[in-house]
Amino acid sequence: MTSRYPIARPAGCLASLALATATMLGAALSPAVAQAPGAEPPLLGRIILLGTGLETAVFENPSSVAVINETQIERIPPVRAADLLRTVPGVRIDEQGIARIRIRGEEPQRVQVLIDGMAVTDHTPYGTPLVIDPATIERIEVVRGASSVVSGSRAIGGVVNIITRREARARFEGTLAASYFSATRGWRLSGSLAGRAGDWDWRLTAGRAELGDQRAAGIGRLRPSDLQDRSLQVHLGRRFENHYLSLQGTAHDTSANQYLTDPAVRFEFPERDLRRIALFYEGEALTDWMPRLSATLYRQTIDRLFVNTIPIPFGPPPNIAILEGRNSDSQLTWGLNVHADLALIDGHRTALGFQYEDDFLDADARSALIPPFGPPPPPTVRLDEARIRTTSIFVNHEAPLGEGLTANLGMRAYWVRAALEESNVNPLARNRDRRLLGSAGLVWQPNQAWALRALVSQGYNYPNLKQLFTATPGGGALNIGNPDLRPERSFNVELGARHDAAGTVLDLTLFHTRARDFIDREPAACPPGTPATTTCRRFVNVERARTTGLELYAEHGLQNGWTPFVSAAAIRRSYTFANEFQTADTGVPRLAGTLGVRRDFDWGTRPISIELFIQGESRATRRGADGAIDANLAHPGISRGWATLNFRGSIQLSPQAELQVALGNLSNRRYWPMGEIPGAERNVAITLRSRF
Repeated sequence: MTSRYPIARPAGCLASLALATATMLGAALSPAVAQAPGAEPPLLGRIILLGTGLETAVFENPSSVAVINETQIERIPPVRAADLLRTVPGVRIDEQGIARIRIRGEEPQRVQVLIDGMAVTDHTPYGTPLVIDPATIERIEVVRGASSVVSGSRAIGGVVNIITRREARARFEGTLAASYFSATRGWRLSGSLAGRAGDWDWRLTAGRAELGDQRAAGIGRLRPSDLQDRSLQVHLGRRFENHYLSLQGTAHDTSANQYLTDPAVRFEFPERDLRRIALFYEGEALTDWMPRLSATLYRQTIDRLFVNTIPIPFGPPPNIAILEGRNSDSQLTWGLNVHADLALIDGHRTALGFQYEDDFLDADARSALIPPFGPPPPPTVRLDEARIRTTSIFVNHEAPLGEGLTANLGMRAYWVRAALEESNVNPLARNRDRRLLGSAGLVWQPNQAWALRALVSQGYNYPNLKQLFTATPGGGALNIGNPDLRPERSFNVELGARHDAAGTVLDLTLFHTRARDFIDREPAACPPGTPATTTCRRFVNVERARTTGLELYAEHGLQNGWTPFVSAAAIRRSYTFANEFQTADTGVPRLAGTLGVRRDFDWGTRPISIELFIQGESRATRRGADGAIDANLAHPGISRGWATLNFRGSIQLSPQAELQVALGNLSNRRYWPMGEIPGAERNVAITLRSRF
């Protein structure tokens, strides 16, 4: 259920780590070991707000939830934040230059990404990327399945909420971490300083990473596939009795290049910069009927630059022209989240929430044709300004129905207004929607060891501004907005069972989801003035989808100290296109997961943790509306089944220093996961972390 395992990254020579690895393995096989003290709290006992809007343990939550805590995060050499989610059942990484998240087969644009409860909006067709420094993360909460009642729009597939580090635990503390990744000949440095002084607390975190082109098994260096990022986060807080007020500032810059099978085609992301300032308030024990009230007011900007270069036929062969597209977007978001816990009836709990989001987009799209001879025609320039305002109110009520039986009933009302406010080529237009969504869950605990649950929930995804209004060049085509689009919707049903006792943990979920009005693109007539060599596609509501699956996390602690575990998902997903062609070849592997064993112990006075595991997925194929295999520029459309053998270990060198080592793809297998770049060759990732 949670992410405990390393990242598969290519490697060079492993000799420099042989001594550390031998020490860990040798100690593990020695009979003179003891179980490490201070074991983590039970996996299913962690408290989470997602799913119900109320502080609820995973064990008692009606939704499919997972928590990746600080201890687990610090065991993984921090390549990217997305890699921390690789072994959550039903979660997959979609890497198109910058990593994004799929949940239960849903595209990244149907997964809600939150940072400290604040939505990170994105108006590209690709979905919200996880662009955050892993060093700033305290824990990650994940909901799998539709959660638009509690978590808002874009949560058809699920929700990822990243909680960053804030309050200090001591008068003064600090952390330094240095990582090396042989896969990319890359590195990451991060540092954090924090402290307390009376009622005040503060934290300063900074980091930088330089990741070069990845080395893939059986292929070699993937040119280009590099990524660079840098970040700075500042937190200042003060407590007034039972009130807490804090201010947070964040800056995160990312640039990347996407690997493509055709070397003549280039997709570049030279700029994806985020700036956010947020004011947080939390009050506890305010009145008998309102034990908790929280509010967040934030301002967020995202500057995005995407450049693509594609060769196209020009006249008789072998004449080739170059079509260059340049999309520069500036996005400004104002948001307000208010959340109250209410105790209106003895034994009952109620969550009441209000959310407002004003999302403004200034899009500058330019396309130019560079012919093989003669003067080039003037470039086409499209300037658009558009806005979405979303207001919603939700309530979720938890009620005891009997001995061990609890019900959760939720409802959210949406009011959405979108408009194209300025444009040099498109007629001004508007789109509005009002929606009422609901959810209902039951949890029955026949005893302390078992919890059985059932959930019905709805998902909702309002079109983004580029889908509605703008004309954006990309991938050799012009993508045309459609102001008449309807929101995407889904209906999710799931049954689950959890067990947590005597060293055995089980979290099992059976789910079925039906979705309609999915937004895709179909061929369309080009606007006047578009170059004759351009292919045009218009966004339309065309697809329906059905997804059925089984998710499993299980582990059992043996008496000898070893703990075998499995984290897996079996999913069958089918699409129905506008032409009524139906296929189950949707690019989603039928089976994916992780199988391994781990052990935590003391070697003398040094705590050690080791894990050996196999990670892989079955074959997957993706077809288009015409039934042909979808051979897009980033992937051949077929992913062969694969599995890699991996190791991860950590050793406490001193009370202030820790060494983490991850060895990926030990058999050096060649593989290519669907939606990602080719898999890494044999690799090593190493992190040295020091605390003071």
